[in-house]
Parts: sequence; structure tokens; C-alpha cells
Amino acid sequence: MGRWGALAARQDDDLAHAGVDADADTGSDDETRERPAAAEAPERPPSLEEFLDSNHQLFTTIGVFGALAVYLMRFQQSMGEGTGGPVGAVLLLFLLTSFAAIRSAYRCTARAREHGAYLHVFGYAVFMYSFLTLAVSVVLVIVGRYAGGAESVLSSSFVYALVFLYVPVAFRADVFREFDAPGPVGVAGRRAPYLAAGVLAAWYAAKLYAGTLTPDLDSSAYAIGAVVSLVGNHVVITAVAFGLAWALGRAVSVVRSG
Repeated sequence: MGRWGALAARQDDDLAHAGVDADADTGSDDETRERPAAAEAPERPPSLEEFLDSNHQLFTTIGVFGALAVYLMRFQQSMGEGTGGPVGAVLLLFLLTSFAAIRSAYRCTARAREHGAYLHVFGYAVFMYSFLTLAVSVVLVIVGRYAGGAESVLSSSFVYALVFLYVPVAFRADVFREFDAPGPVGVAGRRAPYLAAGVLAAWYAAKLYAGTLTPDLDSSAYAIGAVVSLVGNHVVITAVAFGLAWALGRAVSVVRSG
């Protein structure tokens, strides 16, 4: 018994030591978890050399658009033909890239100010206001000579953006996909946007065939008005088709339950 008692006492001592070690480890883990994370230091502003190196592709793009705009202007003057559309498009691209450069310079200016790097603030300010001056000059050129071309590009962009935003929302809305009425009524409710598109297509085809619709594709205002009208008519017809399907579905459910 003395031998087995010694072994039992030894095992108890090992278990006790293991418990103490486990508690110590747990305490250290708790302390590690409770220790607050060190606050991240604010991002260091880049030097002017780093700013140029990180944005050299943007500056190259601005230069390409500027050179292309100058080439198209000279081509228009030499040929005496209306190339206002291409020139307006290139000038708008120049404006967009210039605004991207202004935004990048402004962010670097704010970071440099927070770090007290005031010499860098001055350098970024030169970049920012130089591009801003170029952008204002381009805006004046567009307004003075190429307003028609820029208006055409902007209207086409508006039409594309409106269609791109509206179509996924209208044709993939959950209210249509989750419509659970039985039979043809349910199919009509789930396909209400497609039914509305078919009705509109048939309506405008009939007007074109009858000669009562004369589209003016050269007018930006007409293009915007036509697309807005299409979207509005499609919303109304879709709502009417879905409303009828919903009402019929409810009526069928009431009849079956009664």
C-alpha cells in the first residue's frame, strides 16, 4: 500500500502543478486579450518624388488626352469640318483625369498638414491648383467652342447610366421573383417587367409604322427625354400589370379557400 500510496500522491502533485500552469497560461491569455491594441499611426504623406512616381500613369493619361484634344482642334481648323463631338469627348476625359489628379493632391495635402510637413503642403498645393487652373481653362473652352459636342457626350452618358441602373432594378426586383400566385397569373406577375417591355415595343413600332413618330437622333435633349419617357412608361405599365396579377391572385386564393 505504501508503494501505491506514493504513486497516488505523486499523481495528485502533478495534477496540481498542471492546474497552476493552466491557470497561469489562461491569465496571460486573458491579459493579452484585454490589452488594448496599439493605435495605428497615421499614414505618412509621400514625398513629392513618391507622389510623382505613384501618379505617373495618371499624369501620362492627362498628357495623352491633352495632346489628342490639340490634334483634333487643329484638324478641325484645317479641314473646316465639324468635329465638335470628338473634341468635346476628349476635353471631358481630360477634365475627369484632371479632377482625379486634383483629388489625389488634395488627399496628400491633408496628410502632410496632419504630420506638420508644411513644405510638402506647399508642393501638393502647387499640383492641386495647377490642375484646377487647367480644368477651369478646359471648361471655358468647352463652353465657348465645343458645347454641342460635350452636350452630346454627356447626354449619351446619362442615357447609358439611366438604362444601366434601371434595367437590373426593374427586371430583377424581389417583389416580382417572390410572387407566388398559382398558374398563369403567377407567371404574369413574375414577368410583369417583360410584359411591359413588349407592350412598349409594340406601341412604338406601331407609331413608327404609322409615321406619327419622328425621332430626332441628333438632339441631346430629345434623346434624354425619350429615354426618361420610356422608363416612366415602363414603370407605369409594369405597375399596372403586376397590380392586375396580384388582384387576380388574391381573388383566386379567396375562391379556393372558400
